[in-house]
Amino acid sequence: MRSELERCYITLTQSLHLTMSGAPSGPAGTGKTETTKDLGRALGIMVYVFNCSEQMDYKSCGNIYKGLAQTGAWGCFDEFNRISVEVLSVVAMQVKSIQDAIRDKKQRPCAMVVPDFELICEIMLVAEGFIEAQLLARKFITLYQLCKELLSKQDHYDWGLRAIKSVLVVAGSLKRGDPDRPEDQVLMRSLRDFNIPKIVTDDMPVFMGLIGDLFPALDVPRRRDLNFEDLVRKAVVDLKLQAEDNFVLKVVQLEELLVVRHSVFVVGSAGAGKSQVLRSLHKTYQIMKRRPVWTDLNPKAVTNDELFGIINPTTREWKDGLFSSIMRELANITHDGPKWILLDGDIDPMWIESLNTVMDDNKVLTLASNERIPLTPTMRLLFEISHLHTATPATVSRAGILYINPADLGWNPAVSSWIDKREIQTERANLTILFDKYLPTCLDTLRTRFKKIIPIPEQSTVQMLCHLLECLLTKENIPADCPKETYELYFVFAAIWAFGGAMVQDQLMDYRAEFSKWWLTEFKTVKFPSQGTIFDYYIDSETKKFEPWSKLIPQFEFDPEMPLQACLVHTSETIRVCYFLERLMERRRPVMLLGTAGTGKSVLVGAKLASLDGEQYQVKNVPFNYYTTSAMLQAVLEKPLEKKAGRNYGPPGNKKLIYFIDDMNMPEVDAYGTVQPHTVIRQHLDYGHWYDRNKLCLKEIMNVQYVSCMNPTAGSFTINPRLQRHFSVLVLSFPGADALSSIYSTILSQHLKLGNFPASLQRSVPSLINLALNFHQKIATTFLPTAIKFHYIFNLRDFANIFQGILFSSVECVKSTQDLVKLYVHESNRVYRDKMVEEKDFNLFDKIQTEVVKKIFEGMEETVEQTQSRDIYCHFANGTGEPKYLPVQSWELLNQTLAEALENHNAVHTVMDVVLFEDAVRHV
Repeated sequence: MRSELERCYITLTQSLHLTMSGAPSGPAGTGKTETTKDLGRALGIMVYVFNCSEQMDYKSCGNIYKGLAQTGAWGCFDEFNRISVEVLSVVAMQVKSIQDAIRDKKQRPCAMVVPDFELICEIMLVAEGFIEAQLLARKFITLYQLCKELLSKQDHYDWGLRAIKSVLVVAGSLKRGDPDRPEDQVLMRSLRDFNIPKIVTDDMPVFMGLIGDLFPALDVPRRRDLNFEDLVRKAVVDLKLQAEDNFVLKVVQLEELLVVRHSVFVVGSAGAGKSQVLRSLHKTYQIMKRRPVWTDLNPKAVTNDELFGIINPTTREWKDGLFSSIMRELANITHDGPKWILLDGDIDPMWIESLNTVMDDNKVLTLASNERIPLTPTMRLLFEISHLHTATPATVSRAGILYINPADLGWNPAVSSWIDKREIQTERANLTILFDKYLPTCLDTLRTRFKKIIPIPEQSTVQMLCHLLECLLTKENIPADCPKETYELYFVFAAIWAFGGAMVQDQLMDYRAEFSKWWLTEFKTVKFPSQGTIFDYYIDSETKKFEPWSKLIPQFEFDPEMPLQACLVHTSETIRVCYFLERLMERRRPVMLLGTAGTGKSVLVGAKLASLDGEQYQVKNVPFNYYTTSAMLQAVLEKPLEKKAGRNYGPPGNKKLIYFIDDMNMPEVDAYGTVQPHTVIRQHLDYGHWYDRNKLCLKEIMNVQYVSCMNPTAGSFTINPRLQRHFSVLVLSFPGADALSSIYSTILSQHLKLGNFPASLQRSVPSLINLALNFHQKIATTFLPTAIKFHYIFNLRDFANIFQGILFSSVECVKSTQDLVKLYVHESNRVYRDKMVEEKDFNLFDKIQTEVVKKIFEGMEETVEQTQSRDIYCHFANGTGEPKYLPVQSWELLNQTLAEALENHNAVHTVMDVVLFEDAVRHV
């Protein structure tokens, strides 16, 4: 017994003698709960542990106190500080009234300090049957002290009391399993093999060095169960994965952890192989006929109340939660096979701290309804997460940790598994050679040199390459007897888009062009045409030669009825995005289009989806905004689905359903970095199902796929890498000046032709487009956004709005080039100048406008000045009859028209008392 424990016992027993309560407080893992339980045990009194949470209200606390008062048992309220403040004030009254009933006394706190680890360690070693306990305890504690100081600071490292205890349990079982082995070897083996799974690659040499220094000249082999390893290998092969030694080791380490800990975190970045390690162990259990049970859920896809259940404050009715119902079901299964609850989602203290009593030695879930669900000896909690940034020490110390380094597996196993699925033998051989030739160089260079538009997990890039190859290596493109050069040609085409497709073109640097230069100097086997970049060409399936994308651009047909924002004029940029989008969608692979505002992402995808065959496909638009929650999203996603057999849901008939998610990164990010709606999508992409929010049962969702768009300069900029990795990324960059010029000349020329405008106007189209482009460029670079003028952002939408105004014109309005320039000046004032906020900006704007017009159209200064001062175009220039877009003849007429309109409005609706001053009149 430690000295501070004695102090604690004396304090607690004294406070009991004085009919007060005790409140042990201190850091995680110092033994607050265990001490209280132990004291109860010593005095022969039953101790009930309750894990407090926000779901507890004063009535449920009151019920607990009533029960304790009637039975005379002790209540130990763990995490008492999590009860909300307004409830605590009532609880204080309840406690006081109980104590008043015995005698009028107050609370007496007692603090738990960090214990003497060495003494505890020595006592436990003796208890586990070690003779040389004193020396070994000193080595043990020295190692942990040094680990704490010398290893890097990782969120998942814990060198505290709980970690010590679990290693000692392992040491005990190793000692009993091999009683003749010297004790220092037993302890060294358990310290090494129990800690290695959680140590990151960079710390490994340091850790092994420390063990070597403390246990010199000891080299004990790992304790291996070769029969079990063979079964793991068989399971891995059955799952069509690669049974590499590293991977098998991770599965074995997970099994070893599950023997000694009932809660395990499997930590690793996106695509590191966490899910496959879990699946492989589960499969191994199946081969061993141990009847494993697996239940997965994403704790962040539902709210906390939906997870743990809640009492309705008015009716006091209990609504069960998802986690509590799953746990109850598993606790009721009678056979002794392993039962897993896999919680795959971001950790945040709000939900995981409610599991504290489940994860520590109490092994019981306490609900706000005062129900207690035990964690049976065969049940295990598994957490699959990418980091522990937001986890508290109380959480980390309660679970075992299996850390999967990105370097443990690398890209090779995933690629080998994909190649194994290909049917033709020669293709498999060729692909293996090509992957080895191109991938290592590409991945090394990508890590350091080129900037992507958003961070994309490495595994995702490799996955995209495989998906593109699936689309390209078809029977038409690759006949059975084709030479290996054809394979390489298509492989290179897929590789430049998988690796270079997400390169960014920002104001400083065009990384796409840089990548193209690098590729051409690095790999010379496949020859590209000398003009432009490698991204400007596709492979003609007939001739097997590179052709420019511009060859595929269809003729544009102008529809005067359609608003300009919805017009899609193809350029080589949009054609190539469409090319890949179409092929990836056909293979049901999730695709994501990235690009800044106004590059036409939504229009492009909208047009593509509208052109699909209605017999085969159904489309559901799912636009996201800041307020989208997971419940709202799930309701929208479920609307087009119908129930099939059992718990399967899918679109009607044999159709395929495409969810088009626009503005993927718009929804709110919570305090712990999670975006709620994304959790539902990720749960579906990873596991193929989500939960019914009312019945709490699984729904398997079939025959659906995702296409999404995202602006990486808005919303939360990026999304969770574990969701991002599922998507093949294509960037739709800002069209260049040539592309814009060709788009708008096409549109304007067709408008002039359809409206029977004079031929002289047709000739001035190129000059007008040139003027518009130059002016847009000047405005965008002169008027930059600041903290006050944050709305000074000029993109393609503004450019389109100007032309939308010009397209309203008819022959009556525009008879000469001069009229056309007048109209342009008016439209650009409406779009750009109306955003300005200061007199100084107005003057600068007018100056730039005059200069640019003067440079391109000579002798137009007067026209510009006239327009700047007075010209206004509107649909009611000749009164409110038939709308015609014309310049206003006189102020009097305009004032009269507006005054009449206001009178008519006031006669019908509530009176609007508006003074029509000049600036208001300009902007109606």
